[in-house]
Amino acid sequence: MTRGLLWLASYFFALWHLRRSPLVEQDRLERARWCRDHCGTFAARWFGLGAALWLTFTTPFVQAPIFAMAGLVALCFGIWHITWQIVAQSRAGPPHIEPPADFPRRDDDDR
Repeated sequence: MTRGLLWLASYFFALWHLRRSPLVEQDRLERARWCRDHCGTFAARWFGLGAALWLTFTTPFVQAPIFAMAGLVALCFGIWHITWQIVAQSRAGPPHIEPPADFPRRDDDDR
C-alpha cells in the first residue's frame, strides 16, 4: 500500500522529488533549473486528471459532485506547478539552447 502511495506522490508532485536525494543536497539554482525543466510535466499530469474528472462529472451517467470538486482541485494543483515553473524560470534563466548542427546536403551529382 505504501509503495503505491509513494508512486502516486512521485508521479504527481514535484515537491516529492525536490525533497529527496540528490536534489536535496543541491543549491537553490540547481533546484530551480530542475523545476524549470520538469514542473511542466507535473502540471500536464494534473491538468489531464482535472479535465478527465470534470468531463466525467459532466456526463449524464455520473452526477456525483465529488468528481467536480476533485477535478477543480486537480486543476489548481496544475496551476500551482505551472507557477513553480514560471518562478523557477525567472530564478534560473532560460534553458541553454545549443546551436543547430550542420547536416550534409545531398546534391544530385553525388549519387
